[in-house]
Amino acid sequence: MIYDTVIIGGGVVGLSILRASLQAGYNAILLERNPHLCNEASGRNSGVICTGVDAPSGSLERALIRDSISRVREFCVEHNVPMRECGSLVCLWPWDEHDNITTDDEDEKKIDDDNTLVTKPGSPDDKLERVLQESLIAGDNATLLSSETVLNLEPSLSSHCRGAVHIPGEIVVDPWLFPLALATHARELGKQSIHGQNIDVIQTGREVVMDSSSFNTEEGIWNLVTRRCEKDSEDVVFQTKSIINAVGVDSDLMQTSASSVVRNINPPTFAARPRRGQYIVYSAPQNEFPTRPIQPVPTDRTKGIFVYSTLYNQIVVGPTAKDQSSRSDDEIERSVAKELAAHATRVFDRTMGSSIMQSDTDFDPTIVGEYVGIRPGTSKRDYQIQLHCHANFITVGGIRSTGLSASLGIGRHVVQSLLCSIVSRSEEESTSVQQASPTPLPDVESLVEQYHSRGDGTVNVAGHDYRVTHPLTRMGWDARTGIASSGK
Repeated sequence: MIYDTVIIGGGVVGLSILRASLQAGYNAILLERNPHLCNEASGRNSGVICTGVDAPSGSLERALIRDSISRVREFCVEHNVPMRECGSLVCLWPWDEHDNITTDDEDEKKIDDDNTLVTKPGSPDDKLERVLQESLIAGDNATLLSSETVLNLEPSLSSHCRGAVHIPGEIVVDPWLFPLALATHARELGKQSIHGQNIDVIQTGREVVMDSSSFNTEEGIWNLVTRRCEKDSEDVVFQTKSIINAVGVDSDLMQTSASSVVRNINPPTFAARPRRGQYIVYSAPQNEFPTRPIQPVPTDRTKGIFVYSTLYNQIVVGPTAKDQSSRSDDEIERSVAKELAAHATRVFDRTMGSSIMQSDTDFDPTIVGEYVGIRPGTSKRDYQIQLHCHANFITVGGIRSTGLSASLGIGRHVVQSLLCSIVSRSEEESTSVQQASPTPLPDVESLVEQYHSRGDGTVNVAGHDYRVTHPLTRMGWDARTGIASSGK
């Protein structure tokens, strides 16, 4: 069989591209080197879908986030993916003011008749004004809120909050069920597009050996060599008209390997700069957790440390943003855990510890877990989505920390703007896949029961076993709190 395209990488971005390819009638398959999907960056994100406020104005990243956010609610409803449409609060805190201005002087800070913050030029609140303006440019119906309004909305927060920008479009989702919905729908579409052949369009535990692969320029066909992770397994060659490189933090390495095989592929113009983001997760006191994600004023480098509650009513603090040379080091750093706990202590104005060890002075029994995600940053500030048309090779790199938020937009962009220019489809082929409504995911309640009864960290959906790879989903399901206690 000759595929129209092979997607390499089974994270949320690769799965979205696979689904979009199958929806467009392409004969597509996805290969993931790990034994389970979403085992790397997509299994360590925050679960907060953002609206692109901190993405550079005019960037491809912002455009694809905006496209994605316009469709994500419909996607979640159609696929039964739990979500909380709560918006977020970008809060200004005294410790974020570089000029250390903490006065409450009425000449510097005023409230209008509808209790909305009014800023004076030169005051620290100008930072919020800049966030507001950038939000409006990005397409959000954002508003400035006074500190009193913020505390009325989120009474668990410290009274030191100076005010906030409310960004209404941001959403909290289950970060594992979202890509699971992409995977199950892709497999459902694959049964229609492979013309009756019993081929699974998602194959895990299969690594691409690009150095041994080849591209026939006359026929326009790749011979993509792959092998199973097990020792002594035989190589399997996939013939395909195109390749989509969506391997996250290793996308530059994959393109480098491809360029050594095919001269029509240029070496990457970007270099990976892995950035680690560390999180602490706490159990929440009864009704004492923020409904909306609490964000600091973002900088050019990072969105800062969030404080928010999951759909399972657990409090998440993170991520940090630390550049590192390693593409895989996800060990917990105790000094960073202390920084996260200190941040949470200030935001809630109550002591929150950083250790699960009873012998530590910073022991906190409410900690339910910690994790680190390695974000696929690069030397560029924008996405690096590149088409090498003379080799039918597409790289999807530099997705940073917004892969979940932009996934639907990335999938559509790669297929409708790039893939269609190198792999043609007849009208009959393009309409061969029936656009019937997808089968929704089972309710959370039934998935949680299955997760506990199996006891091996997996659930079965539509005949396929999936390991719950995201710690936020696992922690919520283990605790049976929030939507895991009712399935609603």
